[in-house]
Amino acid sequence: MGKDLNRNEFVATATWNTADGALADNASATSGVWIPEGALITKAYYYVETSMQDDDNGDSQTLALGYTGATGAFVAAIAISDATNVWDAGAHGTLVGMGANLGADAAHDSALEVIALNAATFIQTTADVELLLTTGSERTVDTGKLTVWVHYVQTGKLA
Repeated sequence: MGKDLNRNEFVATATWNTADGALADNASATSGVWIPEGALITKAYYYVETSMQDDDNGDSQTLALGYTGATGAFVAAIAISDATNVWDAGAHGTLVGMGANLGADAAHDSALEVIALNAATFIQTTADVELLLTTGSERTVDTGKLTVWVHYVQTGKLA
């Protein structure tokens, strides 16, 4: 028996780089990277190599990170200039696999509680989905490069 029989976690990786062409306003920049129907997405994070900027450097443009049918599944639409700096250079977490409502109670006194909070963020796909970076209707994004990693397992549960 080969070692590959136990390989059951997959990582989808997509990169958007404005050096390959600016991101138009009010559009979804496709990645060509697909996650299959029946996948259970357990974690996602991204790395911004070059901070995102729009074409007037006012950075009022919003960006969202997600997939077909749920464009803000990983990062909801938020302006590049937002004080949270989610589109600035560096490593960033997402809404998936990072603990839902960790501030809801101060105790979090058991590993099971934290595990349940993380599991509440998992996503089950009901169709094949493509990873997307979606822009709002403000401006063109002409500077930036980011890569997202999405961890998933195949459940075999098809819609």
